[in-house]
Order: sequence, then structure tokens, then C-alpha cells
Amino acid sequence: MDETRREQIANERFALIAPIVKLPKETVNPGQRYAILRDIASGRYPGLVLPQGKVGLRTLERYLKDYEQGGIEALKPQIRIRATIIPKEYLEAACELKRENLSRSILTIITMLEQSGRVPKGVLKPSTIYDYFAKQNLTRPTMGKKSGVYTRYGASYRGEILQGDTHYTLKLPDPSRPDRERQVFLFAWLDDYSRLVYGRFYWKEQLPALEDSLMKWIILYGVPESIYCDNGAVYSSHHLRNICAALGVQLHHSKPYRPQGKGKIEKFFRLVESSFKSEVELLVKQEKLTQLTDLNNLFAIWLDRFYNRKIHSATKQTPIGRFESCARPLKKPLLETIHEAFLWKEERTVSPTGLISLDTNEFEVDPFLCGKKVAVRYDPYDFSKGVRAEFEGRIYQAVPAKLHRHSKKGFNKQLLAPNPTSGLNFLEQLAEGELPKKQAILFSNLEDDKS
Repeated sequence: MDETRREQIANERFALIAPIVKLPKETVNPGQRYAILRDIASGRYPGLVLPQGKVGLRTLERYLKDYEQGGIEALKPQIRIRATIIPKEYLEAACELKRENLSRSILTIITMLEQSGRVPKGVLKPSTIYDYFAKQNLTRPTMGKKSGVYTRYGASYRGEILQGDTHYTLKLPDPSRPDRERQVFLFAWLDDYSRLVYGRFYWKEQLPALEDSLMKWIILYGVPESIYCDNGAVYSSHHLRNICAALGVQLHHSKPYRPQGKGKIEKFFRLVESSFKSEVELLVKQEKLTQLTDLNNLFAIWLDRFYNRKIHSATKQTPIGRFESCARPLKKPLLETIHEAFLWKEERTVSPTGLISLDTNEFEVDPFLCGKKVAVRYDPYDFSKGVRAEFEGRIYQAVPAKLHRHSKKGFNKQLLAPNPTSGLNFLEQLAEGELPKKQAILFSNLEDDKS
């Protein structure tokens, strides 16, 4: 702070106590002085405008005491005397230890220098060392910027990149054991360009949940050009690669231990924690929400009426508005094409009696295939939709011989299909009493849509 500014502040302080200073001491008793100071502090003293709107009574008393003891000079802000300049060789010694091992903390480096006698005890402060390291590009942020490891990137149009991830956030009463809670898993898909999101909760963090949620995104918003996800088991599955290949989608995985590329969907999950989860937990405690289907209906409404229609801080548009205003055409195949892409594919060897086994079920195929290895394609949610065997480019229908299961183990359609319910509190306000009308897409309804 220069001298001119110090003088300006001193004059402003003097102006506040001038109504008392100008009066001779012998004409003003302590009670009258206090009354004047109180009027000044409250802004009621005639003709005096407080520069900052309000000044404390104790502050005015200090100004008056300082002025009476030291005059106008005492009202000037004190000049902070900088500590003794640290010898450069001390700072360079710290840099030497840091460069030798970048994992060393500042406190460790100071301790090493003091114990070795290279630096007197108490001379080096962590803040001083950190500032010097920053100038030398030896702190983590500056090292990251210098190396250019992290690059901010965003999609140029809708459908260019679809980010997928799973979030552990809520617990609901276990349907099989109502006295206990059970973790539910949120599978979410986010369009990188618009930040538009679709997501659902599931009982298990398994491939059927990923398949169910991804199919719903594609039906609603079209096939993305690429999918970006982590290296979790479901996202690295062979079946997901098959789906992407069938639909012409490029599959990318983030590098292990490098979550920076998933910042957009992680930010969305933080909003779920702060805006959705807390409301749901209140409903669960009040036993007003106990079913997974109720949770998914509320989440669908929260997405549709809150998140996807709220101005995003980065794009300055609503996600749905930005998505729909983009002129880039969307790739929306026929429903039959989507179903075909999501069919499971497994290899089986046909028995000498012309049978293939699939999840304890047996299917009869053309005798020509006996002893041959075939690719079996089927809908894991419903074997009754048909099973077929593919061999050397030709398709052979498989006829049920013994049917013990109607779906693949773990692919329980009942855990995926929602039922009508109603919402409450903040979520009820979003629902506006229309929760039973807001339904997520059902696999059971897709067959009707085809006809």
C-alpha cells in the first residue's frame, strides 16, 4: 500500500470521529461522547454519511483513542514489515530434494533440511516453500499444466459422444427381506454435447441393467457415434462390444485411475446426491417410498422436469433445448434393428441328437448341424421370442424341446419393469400429481410398438 492510499484511509477514519474531535474536551463529558459515537455508528448523526454503510462502535472508540495518542499518523494503516528474506540457497536446497523425489511432501523436505543442518530450524515455512515450488513448476497443479496431460474436450454436436457410468447412491428396503436395506445402482447415460441424461436404478450392477438402460437411450434419442465409459466389468463385456459393432458405435474406455475424462457425468452424479437423493431418503424414512419402481418413476420426472430443463452452467442452455436445437441428424434405426443388435450371442456345440443346451433349456435344430459348433442368438429376457443357430452365414431356427426357464439367469424382467405410483415433497412438486402418467420404457411394451 502506497503512502497516498494510507493517507486517504486515515482521512476517512478521521471524518468519522471529527464530530467529537472538533469539540473541546472540557465541554464534552464521557456520556455525551458515547452518545455521539453511538449516533455515528448507527448512521443517525446529522450530516455524516458512513462510507461503507456501517461502522462498529468499538471501531470508532479505537480510532478516537489512536488519534488522541498519535494524531492523524496513528489513523494510517500499519505497514506490514516483511519477514527476513529467505536465503536463496535454502530454497534451492528444498528444490533439490523435491526434484530427487517428487513424492516428498513440503513438511518432509523442511524436516530433512533442518535435521541435516543445512537450514536453521524455524526459518523455512511451508507456504514459502510452496510458493517457490510453484514458480519452479514443482507443485502438482503446475506440473500437470506443464506436461499437458489434461486437455479440456467437448463434443461438437449431439450424439458424438455418449458417456456412461454407474453410481452407488441409495438404499431401499429389500423386497425379499423388508426389514433390511439393499443397495440400488444408478445407470446413467449423458450426451457430451448437450448434457442430456437418461438413467434408471437397478437392484444389481450387472449387464442386464446396462443393456436395459442403453437400449432405452437409443430408442429415445438415437444411436450415438461413440460411447465413453470406464473399465468396469459390465462396460468391458464382450456383449457390449457386440452391441456397439452391430450398431456402428465406437467404444472407448477411460484409462485406469484417470477419472478426469468423466467429469461431466461425475458432476451430474453430484447433483443427484444434492438434489435428488436427500429428498428420496426422507420419503424412505417416512416409509412413503419402498419400491424400486416408485424410485424410477420419480427419477424419470426429476430428469424430465428439473435436470434436463434446467439451464446448465457450462452451456448456458437447457440440456433438452441444446439437444433438440442441434441440426446434426440423429441415427434412429427401426425397433427391429435395435432388438437384433441387443440379441445375445453364444457358441454352442450341437449334440449328436441335434440339441443345443441354453440355461438348462434344450432346443432342437436341423440334424445337419449335429456335432458342429454354432452361434446361438436369443433374447435373454424371453426365450419364447425364439432362438436361432447361425452356421457359415446361414440361419437355422431352434425349436424348444425342454423349457425349464423362460429367461436367462439374472435377466429378470420383473426387476426392470416399473409400475405406477405417486411422489411426495420436492419430487412430488415436480410430479404435480401426475406420477402415474410418467412411465419409463418397458421391454414388455416394445413388442407392441413393433406391430
